[in-house]
Amino acid sequence: MARKEHLHLLVDLLPEEDSRVAERFLQFLVDERDQEPLSDEDWREVREGEAAIARGEVTTLTDLKRELDL
Repeated sequence: MARKEHLHLLVDLLPEEDSRVAERFLQFLVDERDQEPLSDEDWREVREGEAAIARGEVTTLTDLKRELDL
């Protein structure tokens, strides 16, 4: 059986409640093909963000929701 045929079979076997997760993952894989690699500047910003997290200079979504009474 060809790989794509096998994928189609697996999708057909998925329970309906799991189909949205599978759809989002497959869309992610397709979208990733269209993305350009991160530039040196992008990686610098990633490292800055990781350093800010390590220093505790971030607000979690939970804390932000609490602060905004959401």
